[in-house]
Amino acid sequence: MFLIDVLLVLAILFFLFLPISDRRTVRMRLGMVCVLFAVLSVAVVRPHLAPVQIASVVSTH
Repeated sequence: MFLIDVLLVLAILFFLFLPISDRRTVRMRLGMVCVLFAVLSVAVVRPHLAPVQIASVVSTH
């Protein structure tokens, strides 16, 4: 899981330092950074969630 987090951070840094040449690049860069931040936040929080219990059945991993 740590490797995935590092790869996501590296991808975010790549898009942050991408040169801006026109409006389309800015929109693409902003969209990718937002998506990568969302995926990183889910990847960081997901392992710490409690097991899901639905209809008296507990999920196990």
